[in-house]
Parts: sequence; structure tokens; C-alpha cells
Amino acid sequence: MLTVVAPLWDANAESFGFSRCYNEAWVERLYRGFARNLTRPFRFVCFTDRLRTFAHPEIGQERFAAAAPTYRDGVELYRLSGPLLVLGLDTVIVGNIDHLADWCETTDRLGLPRDPFNPGRACNGIALAPREHGHVLADWDGEDDMAAVRKHPHVYIDDLWPGQVISFKGAGQPEALGPDVRIVYFHGRPKPHDLTHLAWVREAWR
Repeated sequence: MLTVVAPLWDANAESFGFSRCYNEAWVERLYRGFARNLTRPFRFVCFTDRLRTFAHPEIGQERFAAAAPTYRDGVELYRLSGPLLVLGLDTVIVGNIDHLADWCETTDRLGLPRDPFNPGRACNGIALAPREHGHVLADWDGEDDMAAVRKHPHVYIDDLWPGQVISFKGAGQPEALGPDVRIVYFHGRPKPHDLTHLAWVREAWR
């Protein structure tokens, strides 16, 4: 069964300004996005720095080893057994993703998006991880989570399902989405809470 996993920690000295907006409501919106758009059985886990109270009891919790996590500690999400779908809270699920869950069940390597600004390399806007992915954490040398996943064999989500998993910035900050889009991930600013004037954000990020 697929495990969806995302991190949440209280902003600290190493947090960038654009990521100081996250709280429990972001976790709950992300969970509801999966509940609406994934018909396969799944569990949803939030890695966090302290015990949280969520509106949905279905949201599981795991504690980070670090008392004050940073972006490097995102690699710890791979501590869970697979298959996994790893993503940030600034992600919006806009369409059915059953096929992504199915792929994670059968693949033997990571699935990553192409970096929208450097397509010859991967980014970690989301990550599809197979059952056997313990090497991601075992081989971690303390680098940030993007560098940690890039160094492992991977395929590009963009090549498997063109136009289905997109960067909001990389796609030109679209006011409307094409019918093939299933996941929109964000990095830096703007983020979904800045874009509630867009109909697709109001519909999918709730």
C-alpha cells in the first residue's frame, strides 16, 4: 500500500522566508487532496518536530530525529517502508493519481520531476519511491534532500507522464490548468495561499 509522506516543522533560524507559512491546515488540505483524487488504499503520514492535532484522525505522525529540523532532514522521510510518495506541503493535487500509486508498487527506482529550469537534472518537487528505497537514507551524507535523491538512479516523471506533474513557476504560473495536469508543486513564492483568486486553486486546495 502506498504511503504519502510530507514534512511539517515550526519555522526556525534556518527556515527561508517563503516556508514560514506552514501549519496543520496545510497538512489537512494536502490530505484531503489525496482523499479526493486517489482511489487506491493509502496511508498519509506527517513527519513533524512535535505532536500535532489534526482535524483528520487518518493523518499519522512520525517524529524527526532532530529537535529543530532543517531542509536536510527531509531525507528522513525515506525512513518509512515503501512504496512512498514524498512531497512538500506546497503541493496541490488536482486530478486522479491512481496510476502514480500503481507505478510505485511495481518500479525499482525513484521517479523525480525534471528541474523546470535545468531539465537535464532532477528536482524533488515530488518523489515516487519504490518499496526498496532504504539506500536513500543509508547513503545520506548530510546534504540537502534534493541533492540526496539526485545521486540515486531515477527516471523522470515528465517522461513517463508528460504534463501531468508540473511546477507552477516552470509552467509559467498558469491561471488555468490543462486537462492532463494531476499535481502542481510550488517552490519559493508564490504559494497556494497567495493564489486563491485562481479558480483551480480554490477548487483543489481546500
